[in-house]
Amino acid sequence: MGPETSLEREIAQEDDVASVLQLVRDEAERLGFIREAYHFYPRFDVPTSPRAMIYADGFPKGFTDRYGDPDFRAKDPIPQYVMKSGNVAFWKDILEECKDVPGVAEFTQLAVEEGLIHGFGVPLFGPNNRNAYASFDFGRPVTSEDEDAILRIRTFAQIAHQRVCVLLDKAKEGPELSEREMEVLRWIVNGKSSGDIATIIGISPETIRTYTKRIYAKLGAHDRVGATLKALKLGLVIPS
Repeated sequence: MGPETSLEREIAQEDDVASVLQLVRDEAERLGFIREAYHFYPRFDVPTSPRAMIYADGFPKGFTDRYGDPDFRAKDPIPQYVMKSGNVAFWKDILEECKDVPGVAEFTQLAVEEGLIHGFGVPLFGPNNRNAYASFDFGRPVTSEDEDAILRIRTFAQIAHQRVCVLLDKAKEGPELSEREMEVLRWIVNGKSSGDIATIIGISPETIRTYTKRIYAKLGAHDRVGATLKALKLGLVIPS
Protein backbone atom coordinates (compact mmCIF):
# COMPACT_ATOMS: atom_id res chain seq x y z
CA MET A 1 0.00 0.00 0.00
CA GLY A 2 1.03 3.61 -0.56
CA PRO A 3 2.36 5.88 2.18
CA GLU A 4 -0.95 7.77 2.42
CA THR A 5 -2.86 4.61 3.34
CA SER A 6 -0.15 3.67 5.84
CA LEU A 7 -0.20 7.04 7.59
CA GLU A 8 -3.98 7.12 7.66
CA ARG A 9 -3.93 3.73 9.40
CA GLU A 10 -1.41 4.99 11.96
CA ILE A 11 -3.61 7.97 12.79
CA ALA A 12 -6.67 5.76 13.17
CA GLN A 13 -4.82 3.48 15.60
CA GLU A 14 -3.54 6.21 17.94
CA ASP A 15 -5.27 6.42 21.32
CA ASP A 16 -4.25 9.87 22.51
CA VAL A 17 -4.46 13.34 21.02
CA ALA A 18 -0.80 14.23 21.47
CA SER A 19 0.31 11.18 19.46
CA VAL A 20 -2.09 12.03 16.61
CA LEU A 21 -0.74 15.56 16.39
CA GLN A 22 2.83 14.28 16.56
CA LEU A 23 2.18 12.14 13.47
CA VAL A 24 1.00 15.20 11.55
CA ARG A 25 4.00 17.18 12.79
CA ASP A 26 6.39 14.44 11.66
CA GLU A 27 4.77 14.30 8.22
CA ALA A 28 4.87 18.10 7.93
CA GLU A 29 8.59 18.10 8.69
CA ARG A 30 9.18 15.34 6.15
CA LEU A 31 7.43 17.46 3.53
CA GLY A 32 9.63 20.45 4.30
CA PHE A 33 7.42 22.57 6.55
CA ILE A 34 9.27 24.32 9.37
CA ARG A 35 6.25 25.26 11.51
CA GLU A 36 2.67 24.18 12.04
CA ALA A 37 -0.23 25.04 14.33
CA TYR A 38 -3.60 23.53 15.23
CA HIS A 39 -6.47 25.45 16.86
CA PHE A 40 -9.28 23.31 18.26
CA TYR A 41 -11.95 25.70 19.48
CA PRO A 42 -15.36 25.36 21.16
CA ARG A 43 -18.45 24.90 19.01
CA PHE A 44 -19.87 28.15 17.59
CA ASP A 45 -16.86 30.08 18.90
CA VAL A 46 -13.94 31.53 16.90
CA PRO A 47 -10.56 29.82 16.35
CA THR A 48 -8.76 32.62 18.21
CA SER A 49 -10.99 32.16 21.27
CA PRO A 50 -9.28 32.32 24.69
CA ARG A 51 -10.80 28.87 25.24
CA ALA A 52 -9.22 27.40 22.10
CA MET A 53 -6.70 24.60 22.58
CA ILE A 54 -3.64 25.42 20.50
CA TYR A 55 -0.82 23.10 19.51
CA ALA A 56 2.03 24.93 17.76
CA ASP A 57 5.57 24.09 16.79
CA GLY A 58 8.36 26.05 15.14
CA PHE A 59 7.02 29.55 15.77
CA PRO A 60 9.43 32.22 17.13
CA LYS A 61 9.28 32.66 20.90
CA GLY A 62 8.66 36.39 20.56
CA PHE A 63 5.53 35.64 18.60
CA THR A 64 4.23 32.79 20.77
CA ASP A 65 4.69 34.87 23.90
CA ARG A 66 2.51 37.62 22.46
CA TYR A 67 0.01 35.16 21.00
CA GLY A 68 -0.60 33.81 24.49
CA ASP A 69 -2.25 37.14 25.31
CA PRO A 70 -5.97 36.72 24.47
CA ASP A 71 -6.27 40.41 23.51
CA PHE A 72 -3.44 40.14 21.00
CA ARG A 73 -4.63 36.77 19.69
CA ALA A 74 -8.04 38.32 18.92
CA LYS A 75 -6.30 40.64 16.44
CA ASP A 76 -5.24 37.71 14.27
CA PRO A 77 -7.65 37.71 11.29
CA ILE A 78 -6.18 34.65 9.58
CA PRO A 79 -7.92 31.69 11.30
CA GLN A 80 -11.41 33.14 11.12
CA TYR A 81 -10.90 34.24 7.50
CA VAL A 82 -9.82 30.72 6.54
CA MET A 83 -12.75 29.10 8.33
CA LYS A 84 -15.26 31.43 6.68
CA SER A 85 -13.75 30.86 3.23
CA GLY A 86 -13.60 27.09 3.67
CA ASN A 87 -10.43 26.97 1.59
CA VAL A 88 -6.67 27.09 1.92
CA ALA A 89 -5.55 30.72 2.09
CA PHE A 90 -2.15 32.35 2.45
CA TRP A 91 -1.25 34.51 5.43
CA LYS A 92 0.20 37.34 3.33
CA ASP A 93 -2.92 37.65 1.16
CA ILE A 94 -5.26 37.61 4.17
CA LEU A 95 -3.30 40.24 6.07
CA GLU A 96 -3.31 42.49 3.01
CA GLU A 97 -7.05 42.07 2.49
CA CYS A 98 -7.77 42.71 6.18
CA LYS A 99 -5.27 45.53 6.67
CA ASP A 100 -7.98 48.10 7.53
CA VAL A 101 -9.55 45.93 10.25
CA PRO A 102 -8.79 47.39 13.72
CA GLY A 103 -5.78 45.74 15.34
CA VAL A 104 -4.61 43.89 12.23
CA ALA A 105 -1.80 46.38 11.56
CA GLU A 106 -0.27 45.61 14.97
CA PHE A 107 -0.57 41.88 14.37
CA THR A 108 0.89 42.20 10.87
CA GLN A 109 3.87 44.21 12.11
CA LEU A 110 4.87 41.53 14.58
CA ALA A 111 4.28 38.73 12.06
CA VAL A 112 6.55 40.44 9.53
CA GLU A 113 9.22 41.14 12.17
CA GLU A 114 9.19 37.44 13.13
CA GLY A 115 9.31 36.22 9.52
CA LEU A 116 5.77 34.84 9.50
CA ILE A 117 4.91 35.79 5.95
CA HIS A 118 4.63 32.84 3.59
CA GLY A 119 2.49 30.32 5.48
CA PHE A 120 -1.07 29.28 4.78
CA GLY A 121 -4.15 28.32 6.75
CA VAL A 122 -6.29 25.20 6.34
CA PRO A 123 -9.92 24.76 7.48
CA LEU A 124 -10.68 21.45 9.20
CA PHE A 125 -14.22 20.18 9.65
CA GLY A 126 -15.53 17.71 12.19
CA PRO A 127 -18.85 16.22 13.35
CA ASN A 128 -21.43 18.41 15.11
CA ASN A 129 -19.63 21.65 14.24
CA ARG A 130 -16.42 20.54 15.95
CA ASN A 131 -14.20 22.42 13.56
CA ALA A 132 -10.56 23.44 13.79
CA TYR A 133 -7.97 25.55 12.04
CA ALA A 134 -4.47 24.49 11.02
CA SER A 135 -1.58 26.37 9.51
CA PHE A 136 1.71 25.37 7.91
CA ASP A 137 4.74 27.27 6.69
CA PHE A 138 7.76 26.36 4.57
CA GLY A 139 9.47 29.55 5.76
CA ARG A 140 9.80 30.65 2.13
CA PRO A 141 7.55 31.63 -0.78
CA VAL A 142 5.38 28.77 -2.06
CA THR A 143 5.92 27.61 -5.65
CA SER A 144 3.96 25.38 -8.01
CA GLU A 145 6.28 22.52 -7.03
CA ASP A 146 4.82 22.64 -3.50
CA GLU A 147 1.25 21.83 -4.58
CA ASP A 148 1.52 18.11 -3.85
CA ALA A 149 2.96 18.73 -0.37
CA ILE A 150 0.18 21.21 0.43
CA LEU A 151 -2.51 18.78 -0.73
CA ARG A 152 -0.96 15.94 1.26
CA ILE A 153 -0.63 17.85 4.52
CA ARG A 154 -4.14 19.24 4.14
CA THR A 155 -5.50 15.72 3.68
CA PHE A 156 -3.75 14.33 6.73
CA ALA A 157 -4.53 17.31 8.89
CA GLN A 158 -8.21 16.66 8.14
CA ILE A 159 -7.86 12.95 8.93
CA ALA A 160 -6.05 13.78 12.16
CA HIS A 161 -8.73 16.27 13.18
CA GLN A 162 -11.41 13.63 12.71
CA ARG A 163 -9.42 11.31 14.98
CA VAL A 164 -9.01 14.06 17.59
CA CYS A 165 -12.79 14.49 17.63
CA VAL A 166 -13.22 10.77 18.28
CA LEU A 167 -10.68 10.82 21.10
CA LEU A 168 -12.22 13.89 22.72
CA ASP A 169 -15.60 12.15 22.68
CA LYS A 170 -14.00 9.20 24.44
CA ALA A 171 -12.51 11.59 26.99
CA LYS A 172 -16.02 12.47 28.12
CA GLU A 173 -15.98 9.15 29.94
CA GLY A 174 -13.13 10.47 32.09
CA PRO A 175 -13.27 12.87 35.05
CA GLU A 176 -15.54 15.90 34.85
CA LEU A 177 -13.70 19.17 35.38
CA SER A 178 -15.34 22.56 35.78
CA GLU A 179 -14.70 25.27 33.21
CA ARG A 180 -12.29 27.02 35.59
CA GLU A 181 -10.48 23.75 36.37
CA MET A 182 -10.10 23.12 32.65
CA GLU A 183 -8.68 26.61 32.21
CA VAL A 184 -6.12 26.04 34.96
CA LEU A 185 -5.28 22.60 33.58
CA ARG A 186 -4.60 24.03 30.12
CA TRP A 187 -2.06 26.45 31.59
CA ILE A 188 -0.47 23.68 33.71
CA VAL A 189 0.01 21.56 30.58
CA ASN A 190 1.58 24.55 28.85
CA GLY A 191 4.18 24.85 31.61
CA LYS A 192 2.92 27.91 33.48
CA SER A 193 3.64 28.23 37.20
CA SER A 194 0.88 28.87 39.75
CA GLY A 195 1.99 32.49 39.92
CA ASP A 196 1.87 32.84 36.14
CA ILE A 197 -1.58 31.27 35.96
CA ALA A 198 -2.86 33.54 38.73
CA THR A 199 -1.69 36.58 36.78
CA ILE A 200 -3.15 35.35 33.49
CA ILE A 201 -6.55 34.45 34.94
CA GLY A 202 -6.69 37.31 37.43
CA ILE A 203 -7.17 35.40 40.70
CA SER A 204 -4.90 34.75 43.67
CA PRO A 205 -2.09 32.15 43.64
CA GLU A 206 -3.71 30.50 46.65
CA THR A 207 -6.93 29.99 44.69
CA ILE A 208 -4.90 28.53 41.83
CA ARG A 209 -3.31 26.07 44.26
CA THR A 210 -6.79 25.06 45.44
CA TYR A 211 -7.90 24.42 41.86
CA THR A 212 -4.68 22.50 41.23
CA LYS A 213 -5.34 20.18 44.18
CA ARG A 214 -8.85 19.49 42.89
CA ILE A 215 -7.47 18.74 39.42
CA TYR A 216 -4.89 16.32 40.82
CA ALA A 217 -7.60 14.53 42.80
CA LYS A 218 -9.92 14.18 39.81
CA LEU A 219 -7.14 12.97 37.52
CA GLY A 220 -5.61 10.66 40.11
CA ALA A 221 -2.30 12.52 39.84
CA HIS A 222 0.19 13.61 42.48
CA ASP A 223 2.06 16.37 40.64
CA ARG A 224 2.11 18.56 37.53
CA VAL A 225 3.88 15.96 35.40
CA GLY A 226 1.34 13.26 36.29
CA ALA A 227 -1.57 15.61 35.67
CA THR A 228 -0.13 16.64 32.31
CA LEU A 229 0.40 13.07 31.16
CA LYS A 230 -3.10 12.05 32.25
CA ALA A 231 -4.68 15.09 30.55
CA LEU A 232 -2.87 14.36 27.28
CA LYS A 233 -3.72 10.67 27.43
CA LEU A 234 -7.41 11.45 27.88
CA GLY A 235 -7.34 14.13 25.20
CA LEU A 236 -8.57 16.72 27.70
CA VAL A 237 -6.00 19.32 26.69
CA ILE A 238 -3.88 19.99 23.64
CA PRO A 239 -0.57 21.71 24.50
CA SER A 240 0.31 24.98 22.80
